[in-house]
Amino acid sequence: MTESPYHKPPHQGFQNSQALVLQGRYEIIDQLGQGGMGTVYLARDHRLHGRTYVIKKLRDDFFRDEDREKAMAFFMREIEVLCDLKHPNIVDIKDHFPEGNDYFILMEYVEGKNLHEMLHERGEPFAEDQVLEWSVQICKVLNYLHTHDPPVIYRDLKPSNVMIDTLGRVKLVDFGIARQYRDDSDNTHVVSAGYSPPEQYWGAAEPRSDVYALGATMSFLLTGQEPLALQTSSPRKNIDTLSEHIDYIVQRATAQDPWLRFQNALEMLEELEYQPEVKRGLPQGNWIWGGIIGVSVVALAFAILYVGWHSAMMPKQDGQIATTTAKKVDSLQQQLTETRNREDQVKKQLDILRQHMEEESKKKTDEPPKVAATGSETGIPGTSPIPLPQVSPVPGADSNRVKEPDILFQEDSEAQLTDPEGLAPLEEDSKKSPFGFPIFKSTDNH
Repeated sequence: MTESPYHKPPHQGFQNSQALVLQGRYEIIDQLGQGGMGTVYLARDHRLHGRTYVIKKLRDDFFRDEDREKAMAFFMREIEVLCDLKHPNIVDIKDHFPEGNDYFILMEYVEGKNLHEMLHERGEPFAEDQVLEWSVQICKVLNYLHTHDPPVIYRDLKPSNVMIDTLGRVKLVDFGIARQYRDDSDNTHVVSAGYSPPEQYWGAAEPRSDVYALGATMSFLLTGQEPLALQTSSPRKNIDTLSEHIDYIVQRATAQDPWLRFQNALEMLEELEYQPEVKRGLPQGNWIWGGIIGVSVVALAFAILYVGWHSAMMPKQDGQIATTTAKKVDSLQQQLTETRNREDQVKKQLDILRQHMEEESKKKTDEPPKVAATGSETGIPGTSPIPLPQVSPVPGADSNRVKEPDILFQEDSEAQLTDPEGLAPLEEDSKKSPFGFPIFKSTDNH
């Protein structure tokens, strides 16, 4: 599907065409690559002082008409998409035209190499910081595509489709299978193993599908190994020196469930630009000594400040201590006075209690015993008559004389014991004496 401009096969000329100059101005000077749908050539513009362009030509060697029709649909779709896009990180389309029985697209020529070729020439994975820098640029392009009106899904993001120009800038190429995205439209089943998410296999590609492809591309650049198809990538499983932060980004981007991924390119971009542990200022290996020196300087500064402050505050502190001591003495004296007052109150309460008890005892002795009355006679509601016990006659005594029973009291008549004359009841104070029993106070004047 991808025409890599930097995997050059032997020059085969301009096949299936009688002319080496198109539109009377574009001279074909080299073949750059060939993909599933077309061939890419390098051309020179005679009218603009030899400016170079890339010309993509639709293949015409399909065995089946339906394959040719499908390739033609992709070819025209690429023209439609690119004509509507303008971004510094997207290859720019200049023109498109038919000539004879062939169709051509004239595009910007990117002087540089694609990431797939760069890694193989390098022979080892790229540094984490470098991968983050490129990923940020790609994420910005994806955000531009997905927020375009109408939105565009790239659908073919992989290392061979990401060019790095001579200034280090990212350029996305090959929009052959890119298409405008609509929720109610069916997408075609076009996949790249390892870089396409599960939903793209059944034609349900969406913006989060490009997020998945970027995560898989990052995994390849960090490890040098092609990502496995339909599996969440984790670069730290292969290279444990990678940070947990970048491993988290790749794992989340390549989650098999779209709802577990970054929900859009902007969300992923924020995570890419976040740097949880940035070490600046000291070369690696010297940061320990730098830390020791820094702590020592800070400690010395605090010591100097403390000595000066302590010297200035000594007289003031002596005065503060004296004032605090005097306040404590006054507080203790006040507490002692309050305690003595409470003891006097307790003694008065005890005297009142003894006086009541003496009066109660005296009245018991002077008054004749009373027979317990029924609830109706005593006027106490809720009481029932209590039968008097039968007393057997004493031998030798008068049978007509019955010994009077002992006085019986009901629970409801308890007030008669403590207040037979209707005196005001005693109230229990909420406070208690220092001796553990409650302090009583009377509402009458004694």
